[in-house]
Amino acid sequence: MSPHPTPDATPPSDTPEGEWHWDRHYAENPWPTMPDDALVAHVAALEPGAAVDLGCGPGRNAVFLARRGWAVTGVDASSVGLAQAQERARTAGVEIHTVLSDIVSYLASGPSFDLVVLANIHVPSVERATLLASVAKAVAPGGHLFVVGHHLDSLGRGGPPDPDRLYTEERLADAFPGLTVEQMERQERHHDADGPPLVDLVVWAARPGGAV
Repeated sequence: MSPHPTPDATPPSDTPEGEWHWDRHYAENPWPTMPDDALVAHVAALEPGAAVDLGCGPGRNAVFLARRGWAVTGVDASSVGLAQAQERARTAGVEIHTVLSDIVSYLASGPSFDLVVLANIHVPSVERATLLASVAKAVAPGGHLFVVGHHLDSLGRGGPPDPDRLYTEERLADAFPGLTVEQMERQERHHDADGPPLVDLVVWAARPGGAV
């Protein structure tokens, strides 16, 4: 769920606008198949367990984790995105569990996981603190949280056109109660050989506890 194009039509009256927007976007646009590089690096040394990919879309991170032996739940408000994720999983010869739900409603049920992934989810600042606290709460003792999103320095190059939705170190400094933030850093990546790099903010955090 990376750049946020603006729909140019009106959603059906019986379909939530956000769900319709992403259903249409996933149906009409090719979506990356490779997982986030930073996620690949961070999970390399972890023992697979239960993982959730929040806002998984067509499942590039979810399928990667399943191929590494994780029991993966993918959550998204788009039935089209989840259908694509299941198809990619079948093609890869793995299984993932998918849940059709918005992230906030899903987290309200109190699930917990050894690994929680939140990749390129950009909400308004008035919603950010509540969402990220709920995401942190879903990390089980001894578990980890991976967050990646467009940094404010990427404004106009990629991601939402609204600067309020983009990440900065200051905006995420105290966003994960109960977790130990082991890494929070800017990472540059090139998506256009002739253009300036995109800038992401990557967070890797852990909840103390778990098996000794």
